[in-house]
Amino acid sequence: MTDVLLGIDAGTSSIKVCAFDGAGKLLGKAQRSVPVITPFPLWVEIDLERYWELVTEAIREVTARVGPAAAIGLSTTCPTTVVLDADGTPLRPGIVYLDGRADELVHEVTGSDAVAYQGRTGNRASPSTCWAANLLWLQRHEPTLWQRVRKVCMLNGFLGLRLTGVLGLDPTQASYSGLMDVRAPRPCLSADLLRLWNVEQELVPPLRSGAELLGGITSAASERTGLASGTPVSLGVADTVAAAFAIGMRENGEAFESVGTSGVITFCLDRPDFDSCFLNRYHILPGRWLAHGAMSTLGGCFGWLQSKVWPEVRSLPELERMAQESVPGSNGVVFLPYLAGERSPIWDAEASAAWIGLRLSHTRADMVRAVFEGAAFGLRQILQRAEAQWNWHPAKLVGVGGGAHSRFWAQIKADVLQLEYGMAEFTDASALGAALLGGIASRRYSGLDDPALPTIQVASQYIKPGTPERRALYDRQFSVFASLYPLLAPSMHTLGASTAPRERPSP
Repeated sequence: MTDVLLGIDAGTSSIKVCAFDGAGKLLGKAQRSVPVITPFPLWVEIDLERYWELVTEAIREVTARVGPAAAIGLSTTCPTTVVLDADGTPLRPGIVYLDGRADELVHEVTGSDAVAYQGRTGNRASPSTCWAANLLWLQRHEPTLWQRVRKVCMLNGFLGLRLTGVLGLDPTQASYSGLMDVRAPRPCLSADLLRLWNVEQELVPPLRSGAELLGGITSAASERTGLASGTPVSLGVADTVAAAFAIGMRENGEAFESVGTSGVITFCLDRPDFDSCFLNRYHILPGRWLAHGAMSTLGGCFGWLQSKVWPEVRSLPELERMAQESVPGSNGVVFLPYLAGERSPIWDAEASAAWIGLRLSHTRADMVRAVFEGAAFGLRQILQRAEAQWNWHPAKLVGVGGGAHSRFWAQIKADVLQLEYGMAEFTDASALGAALLGGIASRRYSGLDDPALPTIQVASQYIKPGTPERRALYDRQFSVFASLYPLLAPSMHTLGASTAPRERPSP
């Protein structure tokens, strides 16, 4: 019998399908880039049929190399709102967490008292923590399409449905629905919140643990993917939760950074002691919660530089080499990394990015280095909020994900954050977490607490902060960075309003 566990890490900008053995060793990997659709300001979508094609391509590539899989688990970007017709077919592109079209609607429905709303749900009111707002937006702006909606789900629900024919919603993704109180000991949708967002209970799939068996590969999915019919599939969890599970994050006060399109510092809590700056959710582990300080485009800034600004620069290492031609502090240039609005810490869907301080003497190298430093300044704001909330500041921080193996960026983070930053020994933590959940669903492991579950050692080395002079320089630069958003926010909002679409597109 095969011992191969397949983890599908379905992200916003890329899809990774990784094969592992039962000890957590990586056997093979396939990756596909995801084309993101941005037809209007504040809109960010994905073509779900194309997404499914890319997943099946990657599955076939991996299994051709390593052989058949014994089980499959899912880890997906969150939230991505998907609406389905009676046949389970998507009615429109998926609405990605970066999308801000429902921001005004959120505030209209929840009112001006953000504290009161958080008291009902455990999360602040925003499209990123309240995907029910996207459903209300569709009711108002695409009513003909809405009449055909029979089910709503997240991205792992959609992929799980394509693989098994069974639809589900796991609590880690439901935590950002706006339809439950995340502080409750056990996940449960709220009838009051369903009414608030005008969502019929029948539209929402049943809640089920991401470690449970969702179903087996159908014959149709087998034909598309090459996987054997009946292969067990777990619904899995949100990507950052999967990473937390893979690295063994179980105890109160533990933290790590995940570096992808978003940049997220995740904190583990043994009780729902939440800060409004963070996105708060259930962990896959009972009796544990996760608080995420999430920057929307920390890694996405570099994809933007490559695709939209300097397309001749083809990789992150090339950008690093360019940035190294500048100096710490970027010769006085500061970058605000709000390319798709921002979540933590400012929570403004209409915030926009900016380089500040440019003069004739500055070069492209200064501008690129300022992007690396601006991302680190945002992380510093998140750590400051954590320290204020929980009286906690780490001496070390480990990064996982595609951008976590950059020594250059790690040094900037160590300098700006004033801690030892751990470079990832293994970057595909989310995929491993998904694979392990598949192993639990197939009974390869006895449960979430099985001592046989492998825990990855994510840090191969730690980068120490630089000289006191460099710390002083970054302290000064950070104070400028922190002062800019409050000053520029009114102008950002005015500019955003001037570029908004005059008409809604046809559904």
